[in-house]
Amino acid sequence: MAVGTSSDVMVEKEHLQPKASLSRERERERERERERERVAEEEPGLSSYTKLTHKCPLPLKIDALCKYQTRKINGKYNMKVHKVGTSDPVSFNCICPAQSNGGSILLFYRYFAAPPSLPKIHTPRISDLEQLAAFHRDLCEKLHLGGKIRIATEGFNITVGGTKDEIEIYMESCMLHWSFDGLDLDTREQQEAFFKPSAGGCACAFEGANVRVAAEITPLGVTNYVPNDWDMVKSLTPAEFHEKCWKDEKKVLVDVRNHYESRIGYFVDPKTREKAITPEVRRFSQFPLYVKTHMSELETKATDAGTGKGRNIMTYCTGGIRCEKGVRWMAEKMEQRDGDVICTLKGGISAYLAWMDKEIKAGRKCPNDSLFHGKNYVFDARGSIGLEESEGLEPVSSCHVCGMRSDRLSKCCSKRCHLVLVVCALCEESTRPVCCQSCRDLDSELALDVMNLPKSQKPICVCELEREARLWGDRLTQSKKLLRGEEGLGGVHDIRIQVKTID
Repeated sequence: MAVGTSSDVMVEKEHLQPKASLSRERERERERERERERVAEEEPGLSSYTKLTHKCPLPLKIDALCKYQTRKINGKYNMKVHKVGTSDPVSFNCICPAQSNGGSILLFYRYFAAPPSLPKIHTPRISDLEQLAAFHRDLCEKLHLGGKIRIATEGFNITVGGTKDEIEIYMESCMLHWSFDGLDLDTREQQEAFFKPSAGGCACAFEGANVRVAAEITPLGVTNYVPNDWDMVKSLTPAEFHEKCWKDEKKVLVDVRNHYESRIGYFVDPKTREKAITPEVRRFSQFPLYVKTHMSELETKATDAGTGKGRNIMTYCTGGIRCEKGVRWMAEKMEQRDGDVICTLKGGISAYLAWMDKEIKAGRKCPNDSLFHGKNYVFDARGSIGLEESEGLEPVSSCHVCGMRSDRLSKCCSKRCHLVLVVCALCEESTRPVCCQSCRDLDSELALDVMNLPKSQKPICVCELEREARLWGDRLTQSKKLLRGEEGLGGVHDIRIQVKTID
C-alpha cells in the first residue's frame, strides 16, 4: 500500500465511543475516502486542497502520520491534511471574501543583525521566540490569514495572504510590534518596499497559517553561519540594479534560487543577451557547495578582461532573503581583490517586477524593457507571478510533455516525487505527467518490494540523478556508471546523493 493513503491512518470522530470496533472505523474511513474521490472526479477544477476538504465531515482526530487544522468558514468546518508524500499545491480556487473584496499576499523578512539592525534594548526579547510566534499566530487567527511564518533567533521569514483589508490591518499591527523597531517604514512607499504586497492571492493560496519556530529562517546548509560584515555586499534597489545591468560591460548575473524556479524565469544581460547563471540545485542548502565546486566559472565570467581585477557579480532571488546570507557567505569564501563588486537585488524579483509595473504604468517603460524574462516562482498556491501587463511576452519555458511554450506549473504525479514541472493545460488533462519514466516504475508496489525500501523513505528518480551528476560532476561518476548498467530499480535506490554541511 502506498504511503499516505487514508487506510494507513486511523481517524476517529470527536465523540466516537471507545467500544467502536476497529473494522467499523476503517470502513467509515473508506467511505470518507470514496466521497473525496467522487468530489475530485465531479469537480476537476478544484485545487487539491479544496478537493480534499470539500464536503468534509466535522473535525476529526488523526494520529501522528497526519497533521490537521480546522477553520470555520460560513459555519462549516474545513479539514486540512498533510500526508507523507504530499507537497504544496501550485494552483488554487478562492473560496473566501477575497473573491469580491480583493486579496493580497505579503512576502517579507528581517535579519535582526542586518542594517538597520534591531535596537539592542530588544535583545532580551529574542530569547522568547514562542512569544513572537504567538503574536503572528494570534494575528493570523483573528484576521483569517493563511501563510507560512518562520521565527528564529536570527529573525523572521514571512509570507501571508488574506483580503486587502485584513492584510492592511496585519501590516499596521506588525509595524507597532517591537520586532519591527528600527526599520524605516514611515512612508507608504517604504512599507510596500518592505512588505512587498502582490495581487492574485489570498488566504486560500495557503493550507492554513503555519507558524513555526526554527533554527534558521531559511536553511543555508552551513552550521551556525553569521555574516562577518553585512556591509561587504551592496544592496541595490530595482532601479539601481536595472541601471547597473545596462551600464557595466563585464559582469555576471547569478540566480540564487533552485533549478525549478529559474526554469520559468530569469534575468538576462541586456548587453550580451545571455541568461543569468542558474545553478541546478534542488534546495538552497546546496548553494554553498555549488559555489565551492563552481568558483572558477564564476570568477572567469565576472573578472574584467583588461585588468584581471574587479570581479563584478550581481545576484538575485525571489524576495531577497536567500541572497542576504548566501551571497555574503560566497563573498567571504572568495579571495578578496581590489575593485571587487558583489551586489544583490534588494527585495528580489518580487520588488523588481513591482517597480517595473509602476514604470510601465507611468509610461516610462514598456513590458519588453524588463530584464527579468518569464515568471517569478512563488512558494504559495499561485505558483508564479509576472508583470501585470504581459501581453505579447512569450514564456521562456516549455511544457515537459509536448515541448510547446508554456509557463503553467504542475507537479510530477509520482507519490514519492512531486518535482515541480511545466505542463500545459492540454497535457495535464490528457496525461498523467511525471518527470521521468523511473517515477512511474518507482510508484509501483512491485518496485518498492524489489528495492526493499521503507515506505517512509523517498528514492531518487533517474532524471534527478542525472541533474545531480551534471551539477556535481565527478562526485557522481559511480552513480552514472550504475545508471548505464542493467541493475534495474534496485540500482537506482543504491545511488543516494548526500550533500554534507560545509563549515
